[in-house]
Amino acid sequence: MGKVIVMHIPQFLKKIFSILFFLIITGCGIVTLGYNRLPFLTLLELDSIFDLTDEQNKLVRPELDSWLDWHRSNHLPQYVSKLGQWEKLIVQDLTPGQFCSEIEVARVLINEAAIQFIPVLIPLAKTLSPAQMENWNNYQIKRDKEFLERFRVGTKGEIINEERLKKAISRAEMFYGTLTTDQKEQLAKRLEKSVFNAEQVLPERKRRYTDAVDAVTLIQKGAEPTQTLKKVWDNSQQSPNPSYALYSKQMLQDGCAQLSELHNNTTSEQRLNAAQKLKGYADDFQSLIKP
Repeated sequence: MGKVIVMHIPQFLKKIFSILFFLIITGCGIVTLGYNRLPFLTLLELDSIFDLTDEQNKLVRPELDSWLDWHRSNHLPQYVSKLGQWEKLIVQDLTPGQFCSEIEVARVLINEAAIQFIPVLIPLAKTLSPAQMENWNNYQIKRDKEFLERFRVGTKGEIINEERLKKAISRAEMFYGTLTTDQKEQLAKRLEKSVFNAEQVLPERKRRYTDAVDAVTLIQKGAEPTQTLKKVWDNSQQSPNPSYALYSKQMLQDGCAQLSELHNNTTSEQRLNAAQKLKGYADDFQSLIKP
């Protein structure tokens, strides 16, 4: 337990949550140091996309502070409780269904946080200039290019998985500790069987970006902002494209199976290490409930 708006809203929100999740998985100390700086970090990210004006900063910062207060009061206690449950689960063998069940819990929390985040985006959606829209477009082009470079198709049609494998190993070792050579090989073989397909993801990325740009245009023409932005978020969580919606479901099931296989291949010592990590995160969040 991961850029916002007016822009590719889903992309932005995922960036913000990735900052939060980075604080979580980096470990004790970083969580407590970074959490209170989330409004500042978010503004930096927004500025890197749009080149915000001083006035836009002044409009957005109070909304960010309000969102963090809400998140601290409403979600941090749930994080503490859920991490305590995971601490007990992680020492057992776990099925793909169990992983999917816990992912659904996280999805619900993310959706709640995203909806609460919409007031942060409204001032931006109303005030983005043509130059800032162009900055956003250039940012999206750059991100799509990076995506293709990372997940390009090889000369024989195979997906190049080196970076994905490196990241998968790194994330696993943050929880379990050092993986054995056999565990790394098993993870590599599992990634080779992944249903991930960059050719299906890229069009969806572009659709979501276009959806967000259209929403900004509508808002600047007088459309009700909250529901307009919420629709963009909803369409990112359940694509209106039936083919991609089915693919997304397959990706989730495949990911749960992958997590289960990795976890069930760990040792008792590695699982205890993961449990200790989870307890550390819970302790950090508990300390943050009261600023």
